[in-house]
Amino acid sequence: MMIKTTTKFWQSYFHTPSEFASRHFDFVLRAGHLTAARDYRVERRICSGHDLLFCLRGHGTVVFGGSRFSVSPGQLAWIDGHHPHAHQAEPSDPWELLWVRADGLGLEDIGGMLGVHQNPVFNVSPTVEGVFRNILTLLRDLPTACEAKIHAEIASLLAHLFEERHADEGGGPEMALSLRAVVEQMGIYFYRNWSSADLASLAKMSVPNFFRSFRRSTGLSPLKWLRLRRINEAKRRLVESRDSMKQIAEQVGYSDQFYFSRDFHKHTGISPSEFRLWCKYVREAQQGQWRSK
Repeated sequence: MMIKTTTKFWQSYFHTPSEFASRHFDFVLRAGHLTAARDYRVERRICSGHDLLFCLRGHGTVVFGGSRFSVSPGQLAWIDGHHPHAHQAEPSDPWELLWVRADGLGLEDIGGMLGVHQNPVFNVSPTVEGVFRNILTLLRDLPTACEAKIHAEIASLLAHLFEERHADEGGGPEMALSLRAVVEQMGIYFYRNWSSADLASLAKMSVPNFFRSFRRSTGLSPLKWLRLRRINEAKRRLVESRDSMKQIAEQVGYSDQFYFSRDFHKHTGISPSEFRLWCKYVREAQQGQWRSK
């Protein structure tokens, strides 16, 4: 006689984020740990948030966008709940899952950058299991600053997914290493007049493939990343030196002081001279407080 099995929920938590967390953090709505029965299946037309399923043991399948994706131990599946979807255990080898339903103002865009609609399955490192277990512990214990800590764990998980998806696209870690080399060179020699061809050549890729890979890995185009690096360096020099605006513009890679000032204002909301004065005011105010103590 066949023994009927049932899905076992080892842990299951609901969470209602505060208004502040909903506005400013990534947050968790539900999370748990289960061992699935052979007939375990979840099918929805729509639900809030994004289900992140980490497979500990066994096998399962995710259905999204009319396609089926197999999930094996050590893999993570990202299911965007805003679209019809389903997931189910493999009857011959039902999976054991750690799962989190997360949401946040930017998760939809981040999922798009990671290509989860085209391929929701990630090959992840063993450390990802620790992130899921940390979230479950936070929901169980509800410590001080719980929502901020959950936000930090989700951020850590997203960093893993960006890194793993990037490595997957190149067929291995070599591609990730080549991009790291490019970022390192751009970070050190930010003042150079880098061209797209220069950067792609350094990464040993075609220009279109380099742009796609860089954006997928960092969320920015190479030239946008370089521009922000220059602005950050300009901030440091505005605070730490007495160099003129023209000198600082040239030092960080701008041949035109007017363009530097316009770019700085675009990214910070104030001009370089206003930024310098504001930092001076803050520093003097802090020194005055220290002297009064």
